[in-house]
Amino acid sequence: MDNLKCLHCSRPMTGRLDKKFCDAQCRSNFHNLHKRKHERVMAAVNRQIRKNRTILKNLCPEGKSTVRKERLLDAGYSFQYFSSIYQTSSLTYYFCYEYGFAAIMQASGKTGELVPKVLIIQSQDHMKGQFDPWKQTKN
Repeated sequence: MDNLKCLHCSRPMTGRLDKKFCDAQCRSNFHNLHKRKHERVMAAVNRQIRKNRTILKNLCPEGKSTVRKERLLDAGYSFQYFSSIYQTSSLTYYFCYEYGFAAIMQASGKTGELVPKVLIIQSQDHMKGQFDPWKQTKN
């Protein structure tokens, strides 16, 4: 029993003879380090999609809002990660679970200059199951 060491931090352990880690944190760290590369990539993408969703939710408390693109970028939003797409005749919405955005250009109130903004919405029942990439392809 005296020679039992944690597989992650190598500290001496006490307790059960079949114990491999000194605590839950060491067990978690060990398994995270030994995950396969593709599992680490998937976890990172999922983390970013969840972060994107939180940002959209915080900027859209009433179900629909328009904000400058920079506000999303400043909050750490990554436009390359999303979970689904919804297409209307004029806009494409990129969703992170139930919150999505469409890229729009809107005139600034002061100068009339076009400013990149996002129209953020919360998903509605009629939007489910609508996207078909083969219908969107132009030959």
